[in-house]
Amino acid sequence: MKILHLATDEKFLDHAIPVFEKVYPGANDVYVFAEKTPLKYVKLNPDYIETKRSRFFYKKPKLDKKAYTKYDLIIFHSLGVSTYPELKNVPDDTPTVWLGWGFDYYNELLKNFPLHLDATQKIYSRLLASNKKRRVAALVKDFLHFFWSRNDKIRAVEKISVFSPVLPEEYELVKKSRDWKCFPKYASWNYGTMEDNLVKGFEGETVTGNAILVGNSATYTGNHADVFDLLQKLKVNDRKVVAPLSYGDPQLAKELTCMGREYFSIHFEPLIDFMPIEDYVSIIKKCGYVIMNHIRQQAVGNIVIMLYLGARVFVRHENPVYDFFKKSGVVISTVQELEADPGLLNQPLTEDERRCNKVFVSDYWSRDKAYERTRELVEMALIKGSVASPAVLSDTVK
Repeated sequence: MKILHLATDEKFLDHAIPVFEKVYPGANDVYVFAEKTPLKYVKLNPDYIETKRSRFFYKKPKLDKKAYTKYDLIIFHSLGVSTYPELKNVPDDTPTVWLGWGFDYYNELLKNFPLHLDATQKIYSRLLASNKKRRVAALVKDFLHFFWSRNDKIRAVEKISVFSPVLPEEYELVKKSRDWKCFPKYASWNYGTMEDNLVKGFEGETVTGNAILVGNSATYTGNHADVFDLLQKLKVNDRKVVAPLSYGDPQLAKELTCMGREYFSIHFEPLIDFMPIEDYVSIIKKCGYVIMNHIRQQAVGNIVIMLYLGARVFVRHENPVYDFFKKSGVVISTVQELEADPGLLNQPLTEDERRCNKVFVSDYWSRDKAYERTRELVEMALIKGSVASPAVLSDTVK
């Protein structure tokens, strides 16, 4: 059996391929679509890197049909503008898997899902208005989305065999977003394991300070400005506030850095440079409190790390992340609860609550569960695509 992984230059790929290789050794080829080489985030050595740009008005596949005929399964690591056009050249009888990341269904398929709160929307509108090039690009993007991109994306999704969003709850959100001609089956799969990625080198450790971690990246969906306003309203002026801003929009990162320093002075610590996960965890380990102000699902990896370390985590009540963790028995708070009860910022989790959270995330994101989900994902896709699998699957990790 041969599996082809299609991806972009994003850090999550390094968490995925070793798992697939462990379960299906020697079966995996990796193609990365990137703007340029060398790659910025992917550290593994792909089998092929494609830097050819798509046409502006019409997204064509970058690989010809022949490139796909030698593979038994195609796995899309996110389904964005660089990858979904490839489905036009994938043979109809070849099973396909879409490992969703969030942006690839919220931004287009869940277009009516609100993303920005008031303070963040004001920054977004101001920065957009001040940058003519960006403003024109936004208008063109909306135009193309209305007339071409969304329909192309819909047709691409209808060709997918199996869809694995970040959270189980999101599968139904996407499925119910429109009347599909056909819709892929659901499978559970997650990027990263506790042992190999998320808390490697920090096993058994606990948060050591009362600093406040805000957001996970320089994205508008993080609604950082609204958190800064809330913390200022709650008179939080003597606590360190840490904001990871190395990933995302550089202009927004600059804006939030200025705002954070204005609000919190020397207590504000923006993380501007991209760093290895070990260095990142060593910094955020001093954050006993975490505020993730996203309305949509985002920052799950960061939330998992902080729950493992024993922090009190605040997410928005309307975020699917809240329902997922709450149903799983995790002790997690909402931003709305913090607004009503500011004392929660001085109320660490009890030892029993920390232990409960650590047990859940350690099991759900364990290496063994990752292997199990990978095997089930591939088996489901092969069955959906009517590919004979028993002989192939006998070599997998059991």
